[in-house]
Amino acid sequence: MPIPSRNTLAVVGAGPVGLEAALAALDAGFDVHVFERGEVGAHPLAWGHVRMFTPWRMNVGPVSRAHLEAAGWTMPDAEALPTGAEFAEKCLQAIAALPALAGRVHTHAQVIHASRHGALKGDLIGDPARADHPFRLLVRDGGGRENFIHAFALVDASGVYGQPNWAGDGGIPARQELYLAPQMAYHLEDVLGLRRARYAGKRVMVIGSGYTAATVVTGLVALADDAPGTSVLWATRESADALYRGIADDPLPARAALDAAARALVTASNGVVTHVGGAVVDGFEYNSATHRYRVMLHVGGQPRREEVDHVIVNTGFGPDNALYRELQVHECYASRGPMKLAAAILGAAGAAGGDCTKVPAFGADVLANPEPNFWIVGNKSYGRNPGFLLQTGYEQVSGVVAALAKALEPAAAS
Repeated sequence: MPIPSRNTLAVVGAGPVGLEAALAALDAGFDVHVFERGEVGAHPLAWGHVRMFTPWRMNVGPVSRAHLEAAGWTMPDAEALPTGAEFAEKCLQAIAALPALAGRVHTHAQVIHASRHGALKGDLIGDPARADHPFRLLVRDGGGRENFIHAFALVDASGVYGQPNWAGDGGIPARQELYLAPQMAYHLEDVLGLRRARYAGKRVMVIGSGYTAATVVTGLVALADDAPGTSVLWATRESADALYRGIADDPLPARAALDAAARALVTASNGVVTHVGGAVVDGFEYNSATHRYRVMLHVGGQPRREEVDHVIVNTGFGPDNALYRELQVHECYASRGPMKLAAAILGAAGAAGGDCTKVPAFGADVLANPEPNFWIVGNKSYGRNPGFLLQTGYEQVSGVVAALAKALEPAAAS
């Protein structure tokens, strides 16, 4: 195998943080290539109909913005809230099209596995010599062809949206969920647009209690205004009293508005939404004759069955660690993010009062893994913790690129 240059860097994921990392590393003298299993900005495009909580000024990375403006780009109204589609099309696709990234962003190129060339996971534990073995990436293109790519540094910015959590009790699939999952929904359904016909006039079960679930439920309530017969059975593990209590003096008005709307739906009588708190999902059945689901729940320890036309599972998302299973990664046993970062976030969350804007972006020393020159950044670095902000990811990138450049100095000097 030809040994790659020491300044080679592979970035997994062409989302906002991955693209920011690529440009920052290019500016620092790295030979960078980005691998994206779908299109540029695939995750924001997937929830493209939803407006973000954060305004444009918080969503564009400083390095990306500098490159874009040098190329003649003008940022939209800094205080406006873009939709996912607007963010992807007006910003992320513009970044990927920059001359600096020409030939460096590879779409429909999925990194399946990462390892070290000539070293197993258990080799060279704590030995700096492990960094002398380049990363070996198995990459599959859109036609199913596979190739190996090698680089001396690796940044995983692949996010979590592609890995939704299961509906079942304890976080594992409910009975028959694995079988029925392909026909159920696990993401932010566009119930007022592309998926309107599917849900109009139907009884829909939504499972989950985060902002994703709240966005879908409020959308279904709006749909019911135009499509009589639309109703929602909203099942959550928590009781109504514990849900959507809001953040004191929330600096993000759109988030505060969603909190208020969702709380009203779970605490007040509503002709469209029936909230079932304290519920855990035991199993699903599907009647192919009636095209309806029977959902088996336990509510307050008692069995309960509900029949619905459709099921939407919005129980959150988590990182896919299969990519780096052969690397030396210290993973948090609770959130599945990098261990030191997970502990730092946990320590800061209480003082922040649930407001992610008050949780600092920790430095490269906290982001570091035992694996030399391997970094998990962006939403994936938070694991199952939902309090990630793009601003945090951009600050992570700044520290990581500086650390990589410092690690490269001895090799460059020699």
